[in-house]
Amino acid sequence: MLEQINSGLDRILQGVQSGSLWLARAGGVLILLTVVLVTVEILSRQLLGRSNLHATEITGYVMAISTSWAFAYTLMRKAHIRIDALYLKLPVSLRGVLDLIALLSLALFCVLVVGAAFEVAEHSYSGGARANTPLGTPVWIPQALWLLGLVWFSIAVVLMSLRVLLGLLAGQVNDVQRLAGSPTLDEQISEENKETN
Repeated sequence: MLEQINSGLDRILQGVQSGSLWLARAGGVLILLTVVLVTVEILSRQLLGRSNLHATEITGYVMAISTSWAFAYTLMRKAHIRIDALYLKLPVSLRGVLDLIALLSLALFCVLVVGAAFEVAEHSYSGGARANTPLGTPVWIPQALWLLGLVWFSIAVVLMSLRVLLGLLAGQVNDVQRLAGSPTLDEQISEENKETN
């Protein structure tokens, strides 16, 4: 029974990983567009003596949005910063328990952040709040896009936490390590070799 649930969760997590990749790519495109926008603004100020692009405000929104859109991809690729000097010396089963504790802590944090971000975006929308800038952006728009990334990240964290929990209960410690564990140096080198070939 647990194996069927785990294989179903693995398929769902593959879909989440694919969606996360596309969100991260979209965030990267947004950052590239802001580079173009800032470049045009600088050239406009140099050549025309003025600019009406408001790149500073837009860049701030894009950085927040693209960052939140990349969180889930970073989680799925196990690319968050880890301090694992002691962790890698522990038995695999204990590492799995520590991974579960870390994921559950992250899930709790996500619930709190998403709840607060939703309240902020909802309050901005219902109050008709606008940025106190010449552009006067309705702030609920960038807040909603930022919230989208946080919600997607939360979904990824909850699904991964569930998969790790059920994997530990099923005794699939190697699957748990592959999914959520900190990669060893050999695994990192092997992954780099796969990507370059």
